[in-house]
Amino acid sequence: MLASRLTQPPARQVLARSTAAHARTPVRPPAARAFHATAPRRDALDAFLYLPHELLSVLHTGLPWYTAIPAGAFIVRGILVSTFGSSARALTARYIGTHPLRQAITKQKTDELMRKGNFKTPQQAKLTLKNSVKQEIKALDKRWNCTIWGQVSWTLLQLPLFFTMAETIRQMCSYQDGLLSMGLKAIGLKESSSHVVHGTELGPPNPWFAPDLADGGLLWFTDLLVPDPTGILPFAVSGIMFANIYFTNNTPGSQETRRGPMRHLRKVLLGVSLLIGPLCQEVPAALMYYWASSTTSVMIWNKWLDWRYPAPKDFVACSRPLHILPPPKQLGALPLSKTRRL
Repeated sequence: MLASRLTQPPARQVLARSTAAHARTPVRPPAARAFHATAPRRDALDAFLYLPHELLSVLHTGLPWYTAIPAGAFIVRGILVSTFGSSARALTARYIGTHPLRQAITKQKTDELMRKGNFKTPQQAKLTLKNSVKQEIKALDKRWNCTIWGQVSWTLLQLPLFFTMAETIRQMCSYQDGLLSMGLKAIGLKESSSHVVHGTELGPPNPWFAPDLADGGLLWFTDLLVPDPTGILPFAVSGIMFANIYFTNNTPGSQETRRGPMRHLRKVLLGVSLLIGPLCQEVPAALMYYWASSTTSVMIWNKWLDWRYPAPKDFVACSRPLHILPPPKQLGALPLSKTRRL
């Protein structure tokens, strides 16, 4: 029995050998999942650009690029108008329609404060009148749901959608700079970040590049991947955008809405529209073509909104004829001249 115990190795040696054998055994890596060759998304921006890119791609399956790009701009604008634009235009119509009430409130508060008096200085009277009228008008706008910021928010809501579509077109053209970078580069505040070796631009691969844009244009800009060789297209976009802003806000009914922030925003947009022509000479023709198509679709849909949600253009005399009876020849026993004299 003692001999059988001596022939068995100690327990610590058995544990050491089993540990060493386990360490020499190769560990298999976990099974990797297989994916297809779709290009991975680089950042969150690609997720926002996916739907606009798919829309243009689907339209291009049956239409050439010079038709698919305007059709995409018109469809996107129609979706925006049918969801948010209708409510914003109805809000604008209520704001213009209730403007006589604002004028009446201002006149009423002015008369009340003039009768009350007891102001030390004219500045105190003006400040009191301003605060009182502001509170009454704010309550009126809230009651009728026609605040001025509701109209401003509709204008600002269109900008992110436009930049999203423009960024999609830019990536399809494989143009390196966005709209902000293009503006800074045009005025000399930014240098080109791309590297060109033997005429080839080096950079990360672009899975959304559409080489068939090279022959998808029309008229004098047949190649949509390069800037317009004549330079006419950027100035055409500038003129269309200026006309859209100017004539949209130059109607009699819009005179009452061009106050405060709306007035300043209109001036800024008019100034920006004049800078498009000279600053966008190096922009690919596809991007400028989409810009022109988008602005034109804005004008078309605005006409539809004017027809669907008409707003009072101005407050003038009643157009209904008023039937005035002729004065009587005599009133009782007195002649008419004496009656008037009385």
